[in-house]
Amino acid sequence: MLDLDIKTDVLIVGAGPAGISLALNLGKRNISCILVDQKTKKMIGYKPCGDALSLKAAGILFELCGINPPRGEEISEILDTAHFQPTLDYELKIYHSSQTVDRLKYGQRLLNTLMMDFPCVEIKPKHKVVDTLIEDGKVVGCRIRQENGKIIKIYAKIVADCSGVTGIVRRNITEDVSDKFPKKLHNKEIIVSYLEIIEVPKPHNYQKQMRIEYHKELPAPGYFWIFSKGEKKLNIGVGWLINDYNKQFSAKKICEQLRNKFFPKAKIIDAAGDTLTGRLPLYSMVSNGFITCGDAGALVNPISGEGHAPALLSGFYAAEVVELAIRNQDYSEEALWDYNVKMWDMYGYDGGLGIAVHKLLNSVPFRDFSFLFEKEIISQNDVDAIMEDYSVKLPIFQKIIKGLRKPVLLIKVAKGLLLAERIKKLSKNYPQNTKKFYRWMKKIKKIEKRRI
Repeated sequence: MLDLDIKTDVLIVGAGPAGISLALNLGKRNISCILVDQKTKKMIGYKPCGDALSLKAAGILFELCGINPPRGEEISEILDTAHFQPTLDYELKIYHSSQTVDRLKYGQRLLNTLMMDFPCVEIKPKHKVVDTLIEDGKVVGCRIRQENGKIIKIYAKIVADCSGVTGIVRRNITEDVSDKFPKKLHNKEIIVSYLEIIEVPKPHNYQKQMRIEYHKELPAPGYFWIFSKGEKKLNIGVGWLINDYNKQFSAKKICEQLRNKFFPKAKIIDAAGDTLTGRLPLYSMVSNGFITCGDAGALVNPISGEGHAPALLSGFYAAEVVELAIRNQDYSEEALWDYNVKMWDMYGYDGGLGIAVHKLLNSVPFRDFSFLFEKEIISQNDVDAIMEDYSVKLPIFQKIIKGLRKPVLLIKVAKGLLLAERIKKLSKNYPQNTKKFYRWMKKIKKIEKRRI
């Protein structure tokens, strides 16, 4: 090795919630690892997003491994309800406990915990991965550019890609190492977004709410979100899954238009653009010497854009399989495979429901969705069951009678639910080993391609 070469048990690329969670959980297991991030240390934790974190997920993480949920000034507001407004004259209300958090403050607290309590974890900010090192069909490390421009190599028994949507480690893995996941995501699997943190001159009308709305300024299937961050503060933004029609639009400009329309006197505190995944989880999230967590594994709910909780939880479950692999000195794909089974069981249905909804929004005018609820073709109970991952069996004959004015819409909704249910079934029956994987992947790809 060269003088600039470094060895460790686990190299974690990206100090977002997935990377921090993985590092904390490996630290608890006394496994040596290096955590690299291209940000400065004081900016680790910052991410432009809707800032919402499920209270349930934060509680689960604490029960699993003792990582404390956001607290004090890290919490902007506790949210009680989610509101879906497909047209200005109709609104669907869902009781959903969540919180808007200050991502930077929360991330910094977790980082400080990591630095103080776990000496086996080394943190290297301002380190940017430029290539993935592969030897004998196995990921063995990364080439990394330091702040001074020097290139170093960090070798590891396992490399964890927690780098976000771009998947900087994943995209440099060659097909001969693994053909079980896409190296670079297609544009049509990406949601583009732009957000603003704003302060309004008087208390707003959205206290304790998270809202998803449609407005004429948005290209289909675009949405406008409004999340309360306190009495006079809001996180607002726009987003849409990229397609051939809407790729020409500027999310920044449309967000500005809607802010000027609804909050003309607002003061802008922060603003940024970002991307997130709008697809199923990666078909496989492991290979020889490699594992991926959070956004890099496409563990994002395509409907809500919620990626914070899946990132934190995926870091914990990745640590479980990584620890076993390190202890057994087996860093193969097979040794890490159980992580796939767990992640698909947890998030496959969310992904399936998400792509079904996006397919509907691409084929049906947004305004038609109000018809579904006004005529009680889909009830509040139906929505609750769908969102809670229950089996939904609609009284078909009654629905058809009520929906005769728009039979095509009704058929498409039924197809969407069927698609989600089929993906759910496959998710719960993820192959327990690599032998049956290709047959499984062929089935799920076939379902993904179906039109609604």
